[in-house]
Amino acid sequence: MYWFRNGNFFDLIPWLLFMLVCWLGGWLLATHAFKLKSRERLVAGFGLGMIGFVWLANLLGHWIHPQISFPLAAGLLLGLGLLAGWRGERPFLHKKDLRVWPWLLVGLALIYIFVRFGKGLAIFDEQKNLSLISIIAAGDIPPRFFLSYPVLHKYHYGFHVFAASLMRLGNLLPWSAFDLGKAVVWAVAVLLAGLVGRRYIQKAWGALAAGGVLVFATGTRYLLLLMPPGLLLRLDKVISLQGTSALGGRPFSEALLHGWTIDGGPPSPYIFAFQNGIMDPFVMSHQGPNAFSLAIFFLVWLLLGRANKKYSFLILTALFATWALAWETSYAMFLVGALLVAAFLFWRARDSFDATLKQGVLALALSLPVVFVQGGTLTEMLKNFILGELYTGPELIEWYSASGFGLFGVLANWLGIPASTASHAAAGLSIFGFSLRWPPAIVSSHLGPLSLLSPLQLLVALFEIGPIIIFTPWITAWAVRKAKQGDWVFGALAFSAWVGFLMPVLLEYEADRDISRLAWQALLTWTIMLVLMLPEAKLRWPQWARLAGVGTLALMVFGGIVVTGSQMTAMTTTQLAHRFNELDAEIAAEVWDELPRDAKVFGPLGHTTILTSRLTGVLLGDPPHWELEDWNRLMEAPTLDEFVRQEYDFIFLDNRWLDSLPPQSQEAFDAVCIEVVAEAWDDSGVNFRKVLDLRGCGAVE
Repeated sequence: MYWFRNGNFFDLIPWLLFMLVCWLGGWLLATHAFKLKSRERLVAGFGLGMIGFVWLANLLGHWIHPQISFPLAAGLLLGLGLLAGWRGERPFLHKKDLRVWPWLLVGLALIYIFVRFGKGLAIFDEQKNLSLISIIAAGDIPPRFFLSYPVLHKYHYGFHVFAASLMRLGNLLPWSAFDLGKAVVWAVAVLLAGLVGRRYIQKAWGALAAGGVLVFATGTRYLLLLMPPGLLLRLDKVISLQGTSALGGRPFSEALLHGWTIDGGPPSPYIFAFQNGIMDPFVMSHQGPNAFSLAIFFLVWLLLGRANKKYSFLILTALFATWALAWETSYAMFLVGALLVAAFLFWRARDSFDATLKQGVLALALSLPVVFVQGGTLTEMLKNFILGELYTGPELIEWYSASGFGLFGVLANWLGIPASTASHAAAGLSIFGFSLRWPPAIVSSHLGPLSLLSPLQLLVALFEIGPIIIFTPWITAWAVRKAKQGDWVFGALAFSAWVGFLMPVLLEYEADRDISRLAWQALLTWTIMLVLMLPEAKLRWPQWARLAGVGTLALMVFGGIVVTGSQMTAMTTTQLAHRFNELDAEIAAEVWDELPRDAKVFGPLGHTTILTSRLTGVLLGDPPHWELEDWNRLMEAPTLDEFVRQEYDFIFLDNRWLDSLPPQSQEAFDAVCIEVVAEAWDDSGVNFRKVLDLRGCGAVE
């Protein structure tokens, strides 16, 4: 039971029909609201339809259950498209747009390939992603944190709305909705990148070049293998592996040669030397939100500066707002980059300020109030800011104390300021989780901060980034020149790339490994720009410089191709999700969204919410003081009285948990008042999953 809750493929048909409705609405909007070429309208229309559906479904979902809000969002999108067509030129749609049918076949092939990848892998925050998909599909929009009733989830859940539509309208299980959702947005992002390449290179192979570089480009950590062995051994003293990279227990020089230890990975593990802690190859896009963000990124690239109607800015506003809901860092980077280039162009020639630039800036400005009420990370950050919670506290003060207060300590010592005063001043400057970093560093999610003041760490950082960094001055100058010529989106992207690259260098984040995604966006932007730049006839570069650029792209693509080889071994296997099996699928088929809406369900963290779509209520305090003691105590020594006292309505029980308990605790589940709501057993008669109803057990005196 990997795919459907009732095993019926035809249950996917309603979802497919509603997506066709969205596609038609997006196609109409792409045709009449923007000046696009015939080969661009159909694919861009699907992107517009998919993203517009997510935005409308999220807004409607604040008040209406997804059973109604999801179809209603598709209907509204079609209505908006028809309205644009009615107010536009005739015909409504152009038959010649269908000549791009080979692109559609490529898209279907890409979806098939990535679904095969997804079925065989179970990595990258499965618990969080699957929980979000499950509760959103059941009507929890904006979603609460899956471990806590009162706390809304500060997370970029835009992609999860799309995947949740597969659960609600297509009757898929959480993991299949996750995998198919990722495959669709991944394929759309690649096709949109191909359109960008085709537009600017003006050759058919431009689409293949841009799409291929997007899929495979990554850093060049593997080139460290060419270094003398003695140098690699010296790196062991200054490089500390972090997160899953440290699980192998090997020093850096040895880890390069071995597989990356990760739960749910492919049968043939990824080689650590070909991995990257800044710029993962897009072929490994298994989170979902990053792929959805890139689809928006390339759609923005295609549409900005191509507005055809006065109302086009409204469509761009929704596009930007959805970007913030999907991947707030990329949205914020582009917002800053666009404002910088607008200011530059306005200062340079205010009389010739482009009308499409005005529309773009207006759309960005209007997206801000929407972003701050629609839900997601930025909405919750604003709430915290208004409430005065500036993400400061004793943990930050301790960090500054342990590190000599970083830059503040240096200044404090020089000025004669007491250490305690400097510490509190430094902590007070932490806003939204950010504080100044000293020494400046390149941040890798695998290797941690790599100091620019340490020659050895800097060497590793440069290999982690790849040779694209050498070309950034010329890429930036080329992008600014394009902006001056009227294609201002290049300037916005170039400035946003520098913002994203420099922020992790100069600023530290409370979850520091997460900040590497800003540099990821920057490196990807520069890499795609280099693809578009090299074939340009007006580029005054000697032949050797162009060949060096091609060589850079080849080196950065090579690592992704090797990673793809490892990933292809997963295509022959099926993993529902990490620690899930067929018994879990049977339980989900029976109880998903069937328990009372306000039910409180006890069970293994994440597991329970994914299968039932109901929250566990484990963490009931205010951040950052959540407590797990009660949950841990019940997991280790459960009693019926304690379950009832904490007002649990249901229990998710499996043989793994039961077998780990002492006999007296096992007896808690045999009470007469407990009713079995659903159960599933395997052929051995040993392994099982059960959902137990405690509501008949009464209150504890």
